[in-house]
Amino acid sequence: MFRRRFRAAALSVLLVGVGTWFVTGAHRGWTQTSTFTLQRDEITGIDYPVRRRTFVAGVEIPLAAAVLATVLVIASFFPRRRHGPRS
Repeated sequence: MFRRRFRAAALSVLLVGVGTWFVTGAHRGWTQTSTFTLQRDEITGIDYPVRRRTFVAGVEIPLAAAVLATVLVIASFFPRRRHGPRS
């Protein structure tokens, strides 16, 4: 039971990490909290950058999830202490 729970938690962590990365754009750089887009002024025709606040998960999110999932899987192999009377 102990091992199954740790392995299920590891799978959940991995799926959430990769899913978050994929849903927010699968950015292969670092996490970004804002993006810049170019807009054109209608009168002058000059392009100018506009900052938009958004969250784009970077590659460290699935990497951290994979490390945590690995730690949980390794921890599932350690024996559990049994508390009870010894004979």
